[in-house]
Amino acid sequence: MKTILKKLCIDRGVSGCETEMLPVIKELLGDTAQITTDNSRNIIASMGSESTGRHIIFDAHIDRIGLAVTYINEKGFLKAEPVGGIDLRSLPGSAVTVHGKEDVTGVICTMPPHLSDGDELSRDKIWIDTGLPAERVKTLVSLGDTAVLRSEFRELLGSKVSVSALDNRSGCAVLVRCAQLLANENLPCRVSFVFSSQEETGELGAGTSAFSLEPDEAVVIDVGFASQEGVPAEKSGKSGCGGIISISPVLSKQVTNKLMDIASRLGMEYDFEVCGGSTGTNADRISCSRGGVKTGVISIPAKNMHTTTEIVSIDDMEKISQLLKIYIMEGGADNA
Repeated sequence: MKTILKKLCIDRGVSGCETEMLPVIKELLGDTAQITTDNSRNIIASMGSESTGRHIIFDAHIDRIGLAVTYINEKGFLKAEPVGGIDLRSLPGSAVTVHGKEDVTGVICTMPPHLSDGDELSRDKIWIDTGLPAERVKTLVSLGDTAVLRSEFRELLGSKVSVSALDNRSGCAVLVRCAQLLANENLPCRVSFVFSSQEETGELGAGTSAFSLEPDEAVVIDVGFASQEGVPAEKSGKSGCGGIISISPVLSKQVTNKLMDIASRLGMEYDFEVCGGSTGTNADRISCSRGGVKTGVISIPAKNMHTTTEIVSIDDMEKISQLLKIYIMEGGADNA
C-alpha cells in the first residue's frame, strides 16, 4: 500500500489535468483491469463481466488542489489563483513547481514580517517568483498552466505517512489495492473503479461518470477529518480506527449498513460522520444520477487537509481495501 501511495502522490493531476495520472494508474494496475478514459477526464478501471447483471462503482477522486497561472507581468512574475480549496495560510514562502513547457521551480512571494501590515494573503494577491528573466518565463509558461506546492513523502511513526495530495490520492491507492486483491477472483458482479476528475472544483467528474456507467450501487472513498486539537469530535474520526462511515439523507441506508456489517466482521473500530444534508463528497452527485444510485461513503481519517503535510494511516487504507473486497465478493448491498 505504501508503494502504491508513493507512486500516486506525484505533483501532477491538478483539477482539469487528471489524465496526467493515466500512466501511473496503468503502471499500477497492469492487466488487472480494462482502463479507459472519458470526455470528463475520468479514469475508469473495469473488472468482471457485464453478463453478471449487477454493476457497482467505487469512486475516489484523483484530482488534487493547486494553482493556475492567470497573468505574467513585465518583470516575469506569475500571478496565480487557487484551483480548489487550497489553504491560503500555507502559501507564503512555499516552493512550487509550475508545469509549463518545462517544469519550472518557483517560490510564492511573501512580505518580510518587518514590513508586513499583518494582512493575510488573499486569493487575488498570489504571485510566484521563478527567478528567471521575463523573456525566459514567457517562453516556458503560458496562461492557464498549473502549479503545485512541493512536498516530500515522509514516513512517520507507526503506519502513518505525510505528503501533499493525500486528498484524495490515498482513496485512489485504496481502489488500486482493492483491484489487486481481486485480480484472481471470479467476481459475482461487474465493478468499475472510477478515479474521478474535478471533485475539487465541483464534483463534476463523478456526475458524468455515474450517468454514463449507470451503476446499481456506488461506494465513494475520500478523506475525512482525523481527530486532532480544535477539530469537533462529531466531525472527525480517530486515525487508526479503520475508516469513517458517513450517515446522510443523500446516502443509502442499505449500503451504509452493509459497510458497517463488513467493518464489524473485520474487527474494524470505525467511526461515523453524520451529515444533516449533503456529504461534501462525490456521493452527492452520484446518488442523484439518472433515476438515483444507492450510494455509501467511507473515508480515510486525514490530518492537515489541503496542506503539504497531510497525514494518513496506511493501516486504515489497507483495512478499507479489504472491506471493499468483501463488499464486492458478496455482490454488494442488494445481495445482503
